[in-house]
Amino acid sequence: MEKISPLKAVEENALTYYRGIARLLNGRFIEDEEIAWFTTGRQSLYRFNGVLRTATRAEKLSELADPILETFLSKKLPFFWVDWQDNIAPGLGDYINSKNIRLEHLRGMPCMSRELNDLPESPLSPEVEIMRVRSQQDQADWLNVLMEGFEEPEPSRPDFQQYLANSLEESTPVFEHFLARWNGEPCAVSTVLRADHAAGIYHVTTLPVYRGHRLGTALTLTAMQSASKLGYKEAILFATPSGFPIYERLGFETVSTADAFVWSGNE
Repeated sequence: MEKISPLKAVEENALTYYRGIARLLNGRFIEDEEIAWFTTGRQSLYRFNGVLRTATRAEKLSELADPILETFLSKKLPFFWVDWQDNIAPGLGDYINSKNIRLEHLRGMPCMSRELNDLPESPLSPEVEIMRVRSQQDQADWLNVLMEGFEEPEPSRPDFQQYLANSLEESTPVFEHFLARWNGEPCAVSTVLRADHAAGIYHVTTLPVYRGHRLGTALTLTAMQSASKLGYKEAILFATPSGFPIYERLGFETVSTADAFVWSGNE
């Protein structure tokens, strides 16, 4: 695979992931040189509608942003708008904040990268088995872990369920999902994304009762090992505060950060 810069790999990964979300939830993904955004029409969670890349001059922000904001707000669609560290849309944050919308500002999300060589051994205890999600029971267990592990709002369950089921039915899979069971009981999950230049690692979470047993490390490594077998040389992920120390210990390095402006649709 052709080598590209870490920043390009990060952007490509995010775009590929959300193209997949839009496709699997029967939504739209719109992209040109100035903007990349998507909408699924789902009202359950802000991550199902969003703007991923903005590249325009400050004087054109109104022309570019207002129709998108109108799409989200008129249909009461929760959304996020990413403002990358190296963004080439000066004044984006100030402009969005000027629109009189009650936004949450998520600051400094680390975008991390690691080459897929010299992977350590998985720190699994004998009680744990990790498998690819295939059966209906696997899907139900994966979904339950995702919902509880990330404390997702219950109205988003059918949307995540559709995303999962449709992703497994694609003729050329873009997502591969993993499920860990501890003595037969579901306990942790992860997902690997097949982008063009780097694999993405998503949805890494562990049920609260099982935390402290290095399951997050094991599920991240499982996704990395799968990506390596597919020929990928690099993995990309976007770290939560709780996940950041795990990823640092695994050798991931921060290559960029991103802010996000989030509207939860509660006005």
